[in-house]
Amino acid sequence: MRLVLLNTKKKAQSLIEYALILAMVAVVAIAALQLLGNNIGGALRGAADTVGVGAENAGRNACKAMGEGFDWNETNNTCDYKGDSSSDNNNPTGGGSGT
Repeated sequence: MRLVLLNTKKKAQSLIEYALILAMVAVVAIAALQLLGNNIGGALRGAADTVGVGAENAGRNACKAMGEGFDWNETNNTCDYKGDSSSDNNNPTGGGSGT
């Protein structure tokens, strides 16, 4: 009977130790996130801005590559078809009314 009680006490002691370790890890993790939260947020904002600028530059370069009939609209960050000024038709495929 005494062996069973000693084994139970050891299991209980181990569970309490694990719970204390888990609580301590949680407190350290929360403190680290509190201290580093602004830095992490700033880094993510910087990365998002860099991706946005890269996408805008890629769009601008693609618009230039499409030819003279296309102009990059800085306001909307879009590629607009201006068409041939001698034609009334603004269809970028070149199809006309045929008349």
